[in-house]
Amino acid sequence: MALQSAAAEGPAPSGAPSGGMYHFLMILCGVAGAMLFAAMAVLVCVDVFMRNVGMGNISWGVEMTEYMLMVATFLAAPWLLYLNDHIRVDIVVRGVSAPVARGLELITDAFGFAVCAVLAWQSVVVAQDAAAQGSMVFKVLIFPEWWLNVPMGLSCTLLAIEFARRFQRGLRAPERN
Repeated sequence: MALQSAAAEGPAPSGAPSGGMYHFLMILCGVAGAMLFAAMAVLVCVDVFMRNVGMGNISWGVEMTEYMLMVATFLAAPWLLYLNDHIRVDIVVRGVSAPVARGLELITDAFGFAVCAVLAWQSVVVAQDAAAQGSMVFKVLIFPEWWLNVPMGLSCTLLAIEFARRFQRGLRAPERN
């Protein structure tokens, strides 16, 4: 539902121009996350059905679902922040004056930017290290370990960008009392 409204309404309150590349990227994150969640549901249902009718199971199903859950979560996070649909505890912000609330918003946006920038950087460093060492994941599926760091690096980079945009927008917002 949020995907449809985001696509129909155009830019989020954070100010991306309608039809802009950034808006498209955020919508793409939401669509990809939703598609992965749908694929997980189908995969689990097919696996359960196959087990119940005695056809065995999908040997890689559980492992693939774990990876899909991680990737879908990381892809959906920037989109949710962009739409301001993320989980936030704003009980303190609601109980203070507008100038104090604005200051708290700026602090949380700056903190969110810093944390996401550090996580993005660290995920790139870890991915480079894993690639240099030739590390592999050996389970049912076998693949290079650095692949697991790509979704986190991408997501944290996009989250840092969105937090920076929110911070900048907060600085430009008129003071309300």
